[in-house]
Amino acid sequence: MGKYQLDDKGRALVTRYHEKYSKGGFKKTDKIAQLREQFLKKQGK
Repeated sequence: MGKYQLDDKGRALVTRYHEKYSKGGFKKTDKIAQLREQFLKKQGK
């Protein structure tokens, strides 16, 4: 076990921070739109 253990709430805050301040990658809205498209394709089958 590491020295700095995070609970679920702390882990979520850290991931949100890295999503916000990272260069490149996916933004949350882009990811949601992509997941929505995949869901609609599956529903159409």
